Amino acid sequence: MGTLKKAVLAAGLAMFAYLLWKLDPAETMALAFQVGWLIVPILVQELGAHWLNALGWRFAFRPHHARSFTMADLLRYRVMGDGVNYLTPSATIAGEFARASLLGEAQPLPVRVNGVVAAKFTQAAGQLLFNAAGLGWAFQNAAPELAAYRVPARWAVGVFLAAAGFFYGLGRARKGRGDTPFLGLAAEGWRGWVSRMPGDLLELLADHPGRVALSTLCFAAGYAWNIGETWLIARALGVPIGWETAVHVEVLSNLVDGLLFMVPAKAGTQEAGKTLIFTLLGLPPRAGLAFGLVRHARELAWAALGLAGYASHERSAQTARAALRGAAPVTTLD
Repeated sequence: MGTLKKAVLAAGLAMFAYLLWKLDPAETMALAFQVGWLIVPILVQELGAHWLNALGWRFAFRPHHARSFTMADLLRYRVMGDGVNYLTPSATIAGEFARASLLGEAQPLPVRVNGVVAAKFTQAAGQLLFNAAGLGWAFQNAAPELAAYRVPARWAVGVFLAAAGFFYGLGRARKGRGDTPFLGLAAEGWRGWVSRMPGDLLELLADHPGRVALSTLCFAAGYAWNIGETWLIARALGVPIGWETAVHVEVLSNLVDGLLFMVPAKAGTQEAGKTLIFTLLGLPPRAGLAFGLVRHARELAWAALGLAGYASHERSAQTARAALRGAAPVTTLD
């Protein structure tokens, strides 16, 4: 873990400890436990977000490649990869390598990695779209401090769409010149494959702009899905917010999470961020801290499930490889 990550992690934990002390830990924990049996639907509903993310991943493959993977497998691998990303200090990178390996041998490694990389780009685009649209249009007078950011956020959506059009044209132009390495780079082996990857992604956009757009929208919908969870958790905590306020909380939560993505397991930053957001929106700060604890519990539960699934998958794969080596035919000389 780098120095910056350690510093942010330490700051997050220190802020969490300070807030817990300042807002009375006993009352805060009592408020969090007020959720009771509603923790079950809070945990289960996250399956919808995972399904939308798996669908976004599927659209990030070319059609004939996507047919090699079932939605059930992609859903399982998304959960496993998210678990690796969430619980390891890798800045959400380790889980992508895990997903590429989990896809098995149904397609060559370059196809699998390109699909993972393309999904990473469309997921980032979906998050940008959700945040910019939410900040640019969803906020009215709920948080006057954010009024200055509305116009830049709307411009960000316009720049995003213009950039998508530019890269689409660049991909079409590159395809018209023939299958050449990106920017004229050429190399053998894995270096050649890596040098071709940006060009392959541009060609995916040029050949299948609809699939790329659908992938981006699916990931954006995955982020928007948690608006329902926000509404449910707040009501379970005795803070009956409306849907508009739930949108505000989720947009700001996503912005904070995006800025602090390098912190493993969102240690401290989840609770501190929610407390700040609730305060900004005029909601009880203690409810924000309790909200952060409940959401953190949900995230940790799914991350633990994903990491356990990944470990089980790897053990099964190792056992299968060992059995295959043991069953290899032995050649004898007569």
